[in-house]
Amino acid sequence: MALNAVMLEQGTRHPVPLPNENFLYHCSGVKFELKSGDGYPGDSLSLASPSGTAFVSNQRIIFLPSTTTHATSTTNQPHTVNSYTIPHANIRDQKFVQPLFGANRFEAIAVPVANGHVEGRAMLVLTFKEGGGFDFATIARKMSERIQETGEVPAHEEELPGYEGPPGDSLPAYPDEAPPGYEQHR
Repeated sequence: MALNAVMLEQGTRHPVPLPNENFLYHCSGVKFELKSGDGYPGDSLSLASPSGTAFVSNQRIIFLPSTTTHATSTTNQPHTVNSYTIPHANIRDQKFVQPLFGANRFEAIAVPVANGHVEGRAMLVLTFKEGGGFDFATIARKMSERIQETGEVPAHEEELPGYEGPPGDSLPAYPDEAPPGYEQHR
């Protein structure tokens, strides 16, 4: 995971794609929370942003808060969230939470990356205040599972191939008559 390390396209609120990266889904109206440490002052980190956009690509998850106003989000001010990114390979224990009251949440354990400005494992929580959380969580889970199973980054989210039946011209026809012992009684 890396804090404040996402570059934005000139004049837009979209992240610059990495080599071979395809963005699969994005959702606005998302609340961001990141908590690490054991809760003791000086030993913990707690970051939050009340609203922003979450992106999921074939390589990573990105969060951009609504209040970022500069062309790139590479400031190094502590406790300021200008962007957040985490590779799928560094996400553990993902879950999609649908509470009885309140908005749906995507929760996961984030394992840090080198020079990411966050030390130790952290709890990532994305709350979807305007919907879209189920689709986001489903795509993120699929990408993380594929990367962790194969060790490769897929180019895109592939659909399963359609069923094509056995080779040959046609399927066998249904018999016109009932089998012996299955006579119809009127």
